[in-house]
Amino acid sequence: MRTMLELLLWWGVLLLLNIVFISSVSPLEVAVGGGVALLGALGAVAVRRASGAAPGGPARLARALWAFPWTLLADTGRLALAVLSPGHRRGGFRTVRLAPGTGAAWGAALLSSTPGAYTVESRDGELTVHALGDELSALERALTGAGE
Repeated sequence: MRTMLELLLWWGVLLLLNIVFISSVSPLEVAVGGGVALLGALGAVAVRRASGAAPGGPARLARALWAFPWTLLADTGRLALAVLSPGHRRGGFRTVRLAPGTGAAWGAALLSSTPGAYTVESRDGELTVHALGDELSALERALTGAGE
């Protein structure tokens, strides 16, 4: 039952994305999109089951969602500065230890969807991140509880 619900959720999200991105919404487009979304959903469920991934706990989710848009804006500025001024390029790999109860899967996804960081590994509540700069972003502080 849980797998069926997950499959239905993936299918719905993928179909919705398809409908948003197509130019004309005709019955044929929706039917083809529904079939392709089903294939994508089956693949997503298979990959999640094979990896053993789970979203994790909801601790710090509200703070992370609040910090996300500000981090997105700040990281976009840092990226523009790094592109325009090579002397401002720094950063590299670092380890981000998540606060207890924080979901590694959704934390890594949020962090990786900003221009300033990309999660390359998740292990035992720690994320290995390739970051644009040396300073912690507002999102990283929200995920780790740093500065509280």
